[in-house]
Amino acid sequence: MSDNYDVIVIGAGHNGLVCANILAKKNRKVLICEARENCGGLVEESITNFVPQIPLSVSSSLGGLPVKYKAKSTIALSESGQHIRLVGNQHIDHKVISGFSSKDADRYVEFHDKMSSFSKALGSFMMASPPRIMNNTFSDYFKLFKLGMNVRMLGKKKFNEFARMIGLNIADELEDNFENTLLQGLIAHDAVLGSNLGPRSPGSLINLLYRMATHDNSIFGGIYEIDGGSKAFVDTLLDISNKNKVEIKTSSSVKRCITENDKAIGVELHSGEKIYAKKIISNADPRSTYFCLLGTENLDTDVKRRIKHHRSKGKVAKLSLSLNKQPEFINCDKNDLESRMVIAPSIDYIEEAFNPSKFDKLSMEPILEMKLKNSDQSNPVLDIQVQYASYGAQEGWDKIKDNYVDAVIKLIGKYAPDIQSCIETKTIVTPDDIEKNFYVSGGHWHHGEIQIDQLFMLRPIPGASQYRTHLDGLYMCGAGTHPGGGLTGIPGKNAAQAILEDA
Repeated sequence: MSDNYDVIVIGAGHNGLVCANILAKKNRKVLICEARENCGGLVEESITNFVPQIPLSVSSSLGGLPVKYKAKSTIALSESGQHIRLVGNQHIDHKVISGFSSKDADRYVEFHDKMSSFSKALGSFMMASPPRIMNNTFSDYFKLFKLGMNVRMLGKKKFNEFARMIGLNIADELEDNFENTLLQGLIAHDAVLGSNLGPRSPGSLINLLYRMATHDNSIFGGIYEIDGGSKAFVDTLLDISNKNKVEIKTSSSVKRCITENDKAIGVELHSGEKIYAKKIISNADPRSTYFCLLGTENLDTDVKRRIKHHRSKGKVAKLSLSLNKQPEFINCDKNDLESRMVIAPSIDYIEEAFNPSKFDKLSMEPILEMKLKNSDQSNPVLDIQVQYASYGAQEGWDKIKDNYVDAVIKLIGKYAPDIQSCIETKTIVTPDDIEKNFYVSGGHWHHGEIQIDQLFMLRPIPGASQYRTHLDGLYMCGAGTHPGGGLTGIPGKNAAQAILEDA
């Protein structure tokens, strides 16, 4: 038997590190058990591209997070070279869009203001645990009241519009407002990125609002690179962990939670070592937490059914191309190549790319988000997020991976004709690889779909939406909890608060 701890955190992803450090600052003795050799989870160069800034409330809870960010603009690539370049500044973006359509430019300002006000109302709800449904406590009533007030304060007209739009698809809204199909495609891309939704899928609009809420309440603002890359971010969290005396055991895979009298009291590692604590916090995804760490023998029928039907199939692959020179993108200058480059030329194009994904098949003309690293050096790298790269693809990733990579490169060649001659090596990380190498069931960015029936008080499942599982003493703090994934640290911060409330 190992020494007892106040808290054991399973998994050293960024939410686990955030949660552990907040608790350690409150004088809890904390141990993190991480299965891999390295900490950070999915915060790794092979996975991460662009990120939002860590919210001030999360940074403050850690006593400050000295991470530097570099703001990035967005360019929607067109085969004709008539690209749209947006920076997230309404005045500048209005001027850019007016070069294509003055009507679209004016409509964009109106659309952005409306969506921004909606995302702010949702964003205020993200920073605390959601209320429980059918629970007769003052705290839950107050949270529901606060959410209602935030929405009502939009005003009658915007409130009615919010109620009308919340379950709609993004395509209808964009086609009603804009003429330019490239602008439509660019916004639709951000509404479906990381999800198993197409632009015509109900609920795709709320996906955009969720994204905006963590990206400075802006459609094309709030997009950053971390100065020094993902490693710099993780190293900063590890430095904070060291100062707060958080113990971290790497290469220490947890086999199961130890239970006694319907309460979690510790963990057993695959090595056989048993470690005990007053509270156990899982930074793993919900399916792994319930089915692997707890085991079905500790779950009632209703919980097993809900976890079984929890949707968590990843839809994004990361392709990295090591280059021998900088590729020549049509009508792109140096600033463009340092931007977030998006290939999503229209709503119809995105929907067509999505269609095979409904059946866990692959589109050979997917939508892409690209970042050119080391663009001013002799060894640049083109990192590409490939949307609709299905987990468990019917074609079989082992069989089709090379052909799929070639298809993506061929697609990029329409915008950078010399790309093939620039490539030295190519590496792709599929959702299946994420599951295998990062222990995330389904290989999903968010540990579960961001859709209306898996949001707020329904995330990850009813009865476990406040970071507390159905087993006393076992909590969750990962991206599968409210409010979801992304490099925000919000789930970790909220989970720590829930644990402190229960102390």
